Amino acid sequence: MITINLLPATMRRAERKKMSLPANFPYKAYLVIIVAALVFLHLFFFSLMLIKKFQSMNLGRIWVKMEPQSKETAGVKKEIRDLEAENAQIKTALLRNASITELLSFLSSSVPNGLWLESFSYGDNGMVIQGSVVSLQQNEMTIIGKFLQDLKSNKVFTAIFSKIDLSSVQRRTIKTYDVVDFVLIGEFKK
Repeated sequence: MITINLLPATMRRAERKKMSLPANFPYKAYLVIIVAALVFLHLFFFSLMLIKKFQSMNLGRIWVKMEPQSKETAGVKKEIRDLEAENAQIKTALLRNASITELLSFLSSSVPNGLWLESFSYGDNGMVIQGSVVSLQQNEMTIIGKFLQDLKSNKVFTAIFSKIDLSSVQRRTIKTYDVVDFVLIGEFKK
């Protein structure tokens, strides 16, 4: 085909040349190189996957070996927390202004005839005294009231406890005697 361009040379567009591969271009060599690179990448990623799989299996075995130690450690941590809580309770009890010896000393000296103390608890929540009263004159409540009044009037008890109250009273009979069981509760001052 013949093309005639009548425009001056300065205004003419440059002709595009078609790009074509030279006749002696080694396209088979480049194809082999590309296929070899793809095979190499596949082998590389496959070997990388195998290495990660073996590492994961090894970590799983290590985890299984460490699991009993982990449980033991958790048990020790729990025991430490329990001991710290108990230590805090003891510190709180020791920070109070009276010693337990003074409390017990006055308690034993103020017990009237016919009254028996069965238990004495002194802890975070306060004090709990459980006891029983037996009287031939049928004045068990009077004895409990006198004991409670003695506790409320003592300086050691009033310095520690904001109030001491009679919590419960139960009457029962043992053979021919009436027995009154009682519980006193003392609340710490805040």
